[in-house]
Parts: sequence; C-alpha cells; structure tokens
Amino acid sequence: MNDGILNLEQAAEFLGISEKTMFKLLREEHVPARKIGREWRFSREALTRWLASGDSVQYINQDERYMVYKDISCTASTLFDTVRGEVERLEKNGRQLKTLLPDLNKNISIPEETTLRVSYKQQREVEKLEFKIFWSLREECKMNQKKSPVKKSKV
Repeated sequence: MNDGILNLEQAAEFLGISEKTMFKLLREEHVPARKIGREWRFSREALTRWLASGDSVQYINQDERYMVYKDISCTASTLFDTVRGEVERLEKNGRQLKTLLPDLNKNISIPEETTLRVSYKQQREVEKLEFKIFWSLREECKMNQKKSPVKKSKV
C-alpha cells in the first residue's frame, strides 16, 4: 500500500490511538477520511493537517473543573419565550450568572468581550442545538485545581 494512504488500523497507529477511538473520531469529528466500499482510507498528509489545525477550545468540556447547570423542560412553542425570559433576567441583574444558576458558589458576571457559538449535534439518540457563550478565564474566577462536583438542578 502507498505510504501516504492509510487504512483504519494504520491511521489509528499513526495518531497513537485505538481503533475504537478512531471510530469515535469518525463519528464525532471532521476527520479527513474517505469510505471506499466497506473500508476507510486516510491520507497521512491530511491527518497531519487536521491534527495541526485543531482548536482545543472545542474540547473544553473534557476537562471541566466546575460546572453548574439547569434543565428547563418546555414545549417547542414556548421555547423562544423561555430563552428570552432567561436572557432578560440575566440582563436586568447585571449579567450575574447566579441570577440563572443559584447553586453557583460565587457570583460571576459575563464580561463585555465574549463569543457566542451556535452548534447542532447528533449524539447517540439525542439531537442538540446549543448556544454557548464563552470567554477567557479571568484570574478572579479560577477555581482550585481539584475537580469540583457537577451540580445540576432540574426546573
């Protein structure tokens, strides 16, 4: 086989991962690959470019030190009103996250400079439309290095 073209086993070895992880990447990432018949083929050069172009911000949830969230169940017809109401509450209270997440152990405000990411995902049996607002971690907001428990409240 051409040294520049890899099968699944060779691509996994090239990346230093298991074949199981390679299949997971194929499902969840935009790995440059082509399925020919029943077999996957990878370009060594394309894999190198893909690896080099990665952005670790996409993987921030894999190393969360602290997370508090709530689920709000509603019908699709009331969804936008519910989101609007939550955003208005946040704005009225100086962008203080404790307004929406009372279990938060400190009062954190959303800074002026932020990024909004809108994404659609299919994961297992769930479809997700996510609106994420994120910003660089400020020194005054850093938690201790130990992982904190996930706090969840259901509304």
